[in-house]
Amino acid sequence: MELLKRGSKENSIRIAQSLTGGVLLSLAWWEYSTGIIMFFALVPFIAIFHSQKQNRSGKSSVFIYVLPGFLLFNIFTFSWLTKASIAGGSLTILTHSFLMSMVFWLAHQVHRRSNNFTGYLSLIVFWLTYEHLCLNLNIISPWLNIGNVFGKEPALIQWYEYTGSGGGSLWVLLVSILMYASYRYYRSERKIISGYLTAAFLIFIIPVTYSVIRYHTYREEGEECSVIIVQPNIDPYNEKFGKQGFTSQLTKMFEQANSFSTNNYNWLILPETVVDDPFFEANARTNRYIALADSFVSKNIKTNLVLGMTTIDTFSNKEEKEENSVIEIDGTSLKYEIYNSAIFIAAGQKPQFYHKSKLVPGIERKVNILPAPLEKIIISNLGGTVSGYGTQTDRSVFNHSEGGSIAGSAICYESAYGEFTTGYINNGANIIFIITNDGWWDNTAGYKQHLWFASLRAIENRTPVARSANTGISCLIDQRGHIIKKSTWWRKEVITGNLVLRNKLTFYARYGDMIYKYSDILSVITLILIFIARPLRKLRVNSIL
Repeated sequence: MELLKRGSKENSIRIAQSLTGGVLLSLAWWEYSTGIIMFFALVPFIAIFHSQKQNRSGKSSVFIYVLPGFLLFNIFTFSWLTKASIAGGSLTILTHSFLMSMVFWLAHQVHRRSNNFTGYLSLIVFWLTYEHLCLNLNIISPWLNIGNVFGKEPALIQWYEYTGSGGGSLWVLLVSILMYASYRYYRSERKIISGYLTAAFLIFIIPVTYSVIRYHTYREEGEECSVIIVQPNIDPYNEKFGKQGFTSQLTKMFEQANSFSTNNYNWLILPETVVDDPFFEANARTNRYIALADSFVSKNIKTNLVLGMTTIDTFSNKEEKEENSVIEIDGTSLKYEIYNSAIFIAAGQKPQFYHKSKLVPGIERKVNILPAPLEKIIISNLGGTVSGYGTQTDRSVFNHSEGGSIAGSAICYESAYGEFTTGYINNGANIIFIITNDGWWDNTAGYKQHLWFASLRAIENRTPVARSANTGISCLIDQRGHIIKKSTWWRKEVITGNLVLRNKLTFYARYGDMIYKYSDILSVITLILIFIARPLRKLRVNSIL
């Protein structure tokens, strides 16, 4: 009976620790708090991880204990997804809660079979590998990767130009583990100061000190370009697909832009899917929306236009394409794909197209693992396609008609991907445009979190960002990731300004997510050594004896 009481008490303690960690993680992501909370938020989960090393009562205990906290975190931080789709949001929350818990469970299996150093090393590399999978698997999202939380505080992370956001994740994991180790040392030795605490402090303070100095002393060098951004503020639920047609909406956006001396600006940027009336790219010059855009640029010859539209392209049966996005044309040897596109229009030039290539799972990309009824609910709620959108392999860029600036135009969700964005930079882009429609999430944390990613991409590449969001926040961001001018949420506005173009490649732009890639290698090595090599060695010894 006493044993049961002790077990019940321990269960309560572990669940309380887990929920405390979940609350702290959520606070770190709260727009009015600091991401520094993240260094403390993981400590309760690490305490659970350590406490279960000697627990022989159940191999799944760590998973069971950390799951409530990660579930609470995902609910608090990802709940805005349910604004547009209850089914899609719920599935995302459950999936990521499960995967985060699985990381701790898998590292726990290594910890039980090895020493503390190997156990904690496995926790770090498995978590980083999980984040890398989020960046590369189409069915999960990198949105809540740890390093992303500092996008709201660019002064702390100027060193992301070397590591990307993966460096921020490693930073938090190292400091959190060392903080827990210092707590353990205090419990056993009753001494506050320890080597663990000193190491934690140094690993935290050195990057911060470097970053703050870099932030305040950084000087942008290079040619400038001028930008005008239109935020039309069209409600995607009640106005976008209503009586007001796309021609009228597009005309009003040009009228907004014309309230300024538009021809004095190099670029005019309009949001994602300004026109969601698919047309064939081959017939673009005869399309009424393109004709309207051509009319605008012909009157403003110095101004090049980038805007979002839905387009279609055909190809023959012989061409290889992703099956999920392909639609056959009955009675012909042709097929077609639908694209969420960014279109470049300049006076006297043929339109150029970039197709969004990081697609929202279950909404823009068909996810076959979902039951058909659930898939239809998700897609219909967010205006997606049954077949899913098509993509392209290369990050094509837009060269300004008068030279100087070269733009890479990331579409919405693509701005959550660091190494992906370097594709534009390595193809010559010296300015990044982000066109998006965050109105689907209404006035929730979603559009605020999405904004932070723009600052991350600016720092990683030392490249300015111009962001056009249908309902906000539209903004101009300098090479430090600092927002120099921004709009108000849910208000029709126009933003203008100058940005200094990128003039050299950063280490991160050249080499990408090196931290994640090395973590993948270490994860594989760890799994082989612990679960294959070690049992085989024991088996061999036993056979000899």
